Amino acid sequence: MRFKIIFLGIISFFCSFFIYSQTRNDAWVDMFSYLKVKNLQRVGEKIYAQSDNAFFIYDTASGDITKISSINGLTGGNISNFYYHPDLKKLFVFHQGGLIEVIDAQQHVFRSPELAYNQFIAGELKEVNRIVAKGDKLYLATKYGVSVYNLNRNEFGDTYYFTGSTGNLEVKSVAFFDHKIFVATISGLYYADENANLINQNVWTKIDNNRWNDLAVFNQTLLGVRYKTLYQVTTQSQISVLSFSNYIRKLHIQDKLSVVFDHEIKVYNQNLVLEHSFDDSNYAHERFFDAVDYDDTIFIGGDKHGVLKSPLQQQQYVELHPDSPLSNHAFAVDTRDGILWLAYGDHFEFNPYPIYKEGLSSYQNKSWVNIPYDNFQISDVCFVKINPSNPQEVYFASTKNGLIRVRNNQIDQIFNQNNSPLQMLGTDGVRVFAIDFDSQNNLWVTQLMHPSLLKLKPDNTWETVSLNSILSSPNQDYHGFSDMKIDKDDNIWFGTDPTLLGYNPKTQNLKSIKEGLQNSAYPIVQTIDIDKDNIMWVGNREGLRILPDPQQIFDNNSVEFKPIKIVYEDAVQLLMEGQNITKIRTDGSNNKWIATLGSGVYYFNEDGTQTIYHFTKENSPLPSDDVYDVAIDGSTGMVYFATLKGLVGYKGFATDSGDNMDDVYAFPNPANEKQHDFVTIRGLIEGVNIKIVDVEGNLVYETTSKGGSIQWDLTAFGKYKVASGVYIALITNDDGSKTQTTKILVIK
Repeated sequence: MRFKIIFLGIISFFCSFFIYSQTRNDAWVDMFSYLKVKNLQRVGEKIYAQSDNAFFIYDTASGDITKISSINGLTGGNISNFYYHPDLKKLFVFHQGGLIEVIDAQQHVFRSPELAYNQFIAGELKEVNRIVAKGDKLYLATKYGVSVYNLNRNEFGDTYYFTGSTGNLEVKSVAFFDHKIFVATISGLYYADENANLINQNVWTKIDNNRWNDLAVFNQTLLGVRYKTLYQVTTQSQISVLSFSNYIRKLHIQDKLSVVFDHEIKVYNQNLVLEHSFDDSNYAHERFFDAVDYDDTIFIGGDKHGVLKSPLQQQQYVELHPDSPLSNHAFAVDTRDGILWLAYGDHFEFNPYPIYKEGLSSYQNKSWVNIPYDNFQISDVCFVKINPSNPQEVYFASTKNGLIRVRNNQIDQIFNQNNSPLQMLGTDGVRVFAIDFDSQNNLWVTQLMHPSLLKLKPDNTWETVSLNSILSSPNQDYHGFSDMKIDKDDNIWFGTDPTLLGYNPKTQNLKSIKEGLQNSAYPIVQTIDIDKDNIMWVGNREGLRILPDPQQIFDNNSVEFKPIKIVYEDAVQLLMEGQNITKIRTDGSNNKWIATLGSGVYYFNEDGTQTIYHFTKENSPLPSDDVYDVAIDGSTGMVYFATLKGLVGYKGFATDSGDNMDDVYAFPNPANEKQHDFVTIRGLIEGVNIKIVDVEGNLVYETTSKGGSIQWDLTAFGKYKVASGVYIALITNDDGSKTQTTKILVIK
């Protein structure tokens, strides 16, 4: 079969460049993991290393490391393979699912989507196993056959299929040798004259019926991999030249031949004489993916430590990678006072399986601190909470191991059935879910067993609360709890299926409410937040609801959640209706960040009637439209988005209220109306009045701060852009006892 979509590819290139130019900016921060390196390529003095969804380049001469990620314009999707063409100076990136991205020398990113759009090939088959360059073409060994990609025209040409008993065969590798093309498949080895009409299956000759995993030309010899044996391959025979006790993962040809196994690398000279061996004896649970030699040095791509560099003459590893968290499987995140903690887990339908044995990561003082899984054997952490009175103390809820406490970056305590009221679920572990602190520094904890609500006090003693009076099925052994929010009066709010539960510790009053919440196949309240106007925001799989003054639930039996109604094109719509909402968080300006599965992240004004931003993987560096958690650092305005394809940070403007206004400032300053949409005034106290006037004293804008910052859109009360000139922000509190001013220069 032959497929070409030339016009579509050309359109895609221009559209993709436009998207890239809109999203590459300094507002985003790359916080991806680069510790799993799957493929390597040496180009001159540089080593290209591919991680899950990004790259880094190691310069062997200078020692510099350069990152390429969604911050630079990549989609952030999972990468199956890549090839750097030294003559064209272009990096070709092949994603799982078929998308191809091309990065030129100026780091412009172009996208070639024709394979991704091809409906005749299943998406799970659009994965590139090996790449061979010949002339102006790349030959791609894929799960459906061999596809030819034209480098000059940036388009697909022919595809060669090899048919087995169950359909098209997966191709593991391609090689050109002696004017012939050889193809290794999972059910045989094929060859044909390279000048033949290769789309005609009749020109191909099958010379072996076994599974072949790799092919490579080394020292004018074609080598092939079959299970644990390396063969010399000709059209007439396959002669065993080296046999091993383990399965061969891959061959890499550079100056020498590197034979890659899961836990070992063997390096051979031109005569296939073993010169060097490298293993993972110093790295527990490491797995090797690729290896390349250069200048008497071996570079090994592995599962947990980036690239391991060692002299060929001895095994003496140095880790090469950007400063990174442990994994891109970012599920839960919390941040406070410049410290961020990240955990890797899941709790779909409150089930921890499959188990994620990744560890914990923290970003502090502009570098990562990692606690690997091997250090403490804790898995599936689904909630993180930093102690507001002591940022060096952090708690983690695990759906397998209970409650974990970290102090000063070390595991300090693990609370489980042996030292707390937490209970085992049979033999399946201690399943802890939502956690939060109250104003007295008590940590409130939910678990999947009775008692379902618990309090860990600062003196390490526990109290328990029975929820039997409000649970929908009190005789059931367990309930799951999705999120928790403690309000300013220390009332405890947490979500379950399908209701919102409330507990007043002072009166010991328990309430549940589901009136007004949407019905669905899985109607659990997934996220809760209470904003600065004391309005509760609740999200589930079907959308968003709000409830003013939630404390009324304890005294009023007729309380009901309501949707937010907005008018769009003369029609009334319900905000976020039908969206699967995973997290709602209120920032220092009382605006709302709302994360979803499938639609990225929304940023709304305080009442939800205006969309300020809507970030997706198409218009921003978000690596996925499925966002599981959002954390806001009120001291800096930074906003973090956790996805299962990595963590990214966004430099937001909204900060928490300060104690004084000694450090009030405006930025950007000067503000260019052609380049900037807003000016931010930071360093405020909540509730102060801000008047912006021109030099003649004419009022052009007025507002009251909800937190430590406000934004001005450079207009006169939203009607028209102000003229160039100097503007003065006059800031005062209610009684006039605290005042401050700052100047803003506006230019056109």
